[in-house]
Amino acid sequence: MIVNRFTIIIYVMKKIIGLFIIILFFSASLQVFGSEREEFFSMGNRKMWSMGFNIGTAFATPLLMFNINATIAPLPFSFLEFGAEFGSILGMAGENVRIEDVAYKSNYIYARVNIYTPIGKRKFDSYGKPKESGGWHLGFGLGLMNAEYAFIRSSTERTVATVKTPTFGAETGFYIGRGHILFKAGYAIRATMDMKNLIGVNHRILLGVLYRVY
Repeated sequence: MIVNRFTIIIYVMKKIIGLFIIILFFSASLQVFGSEREEFFSMGNRKMWSMGFNIGTAFATPLLMFNINATIAPLPFSFLEFGAEFGSILGMAGENVRIEDVAYKSNYIYARVNIYTPIGKRKFDSYGKPKESGGWHLGFGLGLMNAEYAFIRSSTERTVATVKTPTFGAETGFYIGRGHILFKAGYAIRATMDMKNLIGVNHRILLGVLYRVY
């Protein structure tokens, strides 16, 4: 299970890095063509191309999460988001009930389709280049959760249980700032399912920063 988990993580990291390289390639190739670059990446602040990093909590399990993601925007007022989320620190087993002697870690791979609405007017720097503002987004998508619980019996004895479940999730939030560096504040809800039934629903808050390509 350990080999499979790290294989998945490495695979996702390669895909995200590859996506970032493609974005930079397009950015460089269109650098000399102002209007074409503007049309491709921004369309008057109606597109969101970015790479981001977030930290957050589900207030239960996992108590602490790290998230990396990339967004691409082939069409205005929308974007596709691809990301990976890594969780640790076991939370609560129920109301006011803490699980002792159980180690937890997880990785979550997802893809989401978002609608995007820019907020604020465009401004220009001293060179006449636009400084895009932030905006609001709402997205829905699917993912795969891979969670590992290690039940520690003693210093030499432990039992490991791995759970893989598909998920359906939704997220909304704001991008705050102007220019290439924006801050993100978001709220997400995620439903965990097996092939027939809904297993559970959790929610989380994410705060982070992103680099906007254009």
